[in-house]
Amino acid sequence: MDGGPLTEGPGDTAAASAPKLIADDAALAARIAGLGATVGVDTEFMRVRTFYPIPALYQLAGDDGVALVDAQAEATFESLAALFLDPDRTKVMHSCSEDLEVIARHLELRPVALVDTQLAHAFLQPEHGASYASLVEHYLGIALPKHETRSDWLRRPLSAQQLQYAEEDAVYLCAIWQRQRDALASSGRLAWFTEEMGRTLAAPPSTPETWYRTLKGVSRFTARQLAVLRSLVAWREREARRRDLPRSWFMRDEPLLALARRAAIDKDAIHAVLPKKVADRRAGALLTAHQQGLNDPNPPEPPPALRRADGERVRLLRKVVQREAERLGVAPALLARRRDVEAAVIRYRTEGELPAPFQGWREAVLGAAFRERLASSA
Repeated sequence: MDGGPLTEGPGDTAAASAPKLIADDAALAARIAGLGATVGVDTEFMRVRTFYPIPALYQLAGDDGVALVDAQAEATFESLAALFLDPDRTKVMHSCSEDLEVIARHLELRPVALVDTQLAHAFLQPEHGASYASLVEHYLGIALPKHETRSDWLRRPLSAQQLQYAEEDAVYLCAIWQRQRDALASSGRLAWFTEEMGRTLAAPPSTPETWYRTLKGVSRFTARQLAVLRSLVAWREREARRRDLPRSWFMRDEPLLALARRAAIDKDAIHAVLPKKVADRRAGALLTAHQQGLNDPNPPEPPPALRRADGERVRLLRKVVQREAERLGVAPALLARRRDVEAAVIRYRTEGELPAPFQGWREAVLGAAFRERLASSA
């Protein structure tokens, strides 16, 4: 879990008696060997002034208790990498996206045999995005004490309060998953969860060339505007990564969107959307990236847009989603968000089929009702 600005004071006399961090390969290998077949995993990191997360701590929980691993140690972490890549040992995380980014940055891998307790809970209760503390209370009846969640995890030594918080973030993961797994199996939804977990892990990471798709408003861009935006955003992403700066510190999205909408730009146009010092410093690179986008022989194809008549189809399908979510006792967002429904309407209108996210378990839940309403409203 993320750590931010320092909140505790530097002195803590209790820290002397607190558990020590594992900081060498031999001790790490020994602890990992005793954790068993199911291991809870959490991370602490810092990401205040950098593009990339700075790994600070791994928390590993299993049969042999909790191991706190110093990610800043001078070690190879070979046994940790082997654990993450072992298909016979289940790794249990909660809301795993940031943890996966930390692991990818530090160990250059993506764990296998991974389950996410937040996602599993969504298949069992009408809650989407439930917190770790709420799951501890729901499944185990334990109310976690409130802690400062933003802390300087890179300082050494860590305080006793930090170490306690770090242990609590991992120690209950395996017990939660055991109860979730049993409930998923008894409800017939374990295969659904496994499929969705696999889809989550198979999603390709964003690259400088694909990040433009995440910006708001791109669905209204023409092919040429998208080509320019892709070029501008890719330049920003590469520079932010090279300098290891948060992308918004280097350049925010809004100026790039404004420049991409223009068929031509000059220094005056750049000064109109950026502070003078930034415009003076970046004008040359922006002019080059903009022109490269204009000259791109393979501009992205704009996604098909909703038509006015599609509004009623979206409304009908969202009613289906709401009805099925209530029947199953899950959050509607697990079945389909609004953008997913809109994509289904467009795909069915243009190609006569539902998009990929509606295959598999969602096909069984929503497919027939979606097709019936889309066909009748055509």
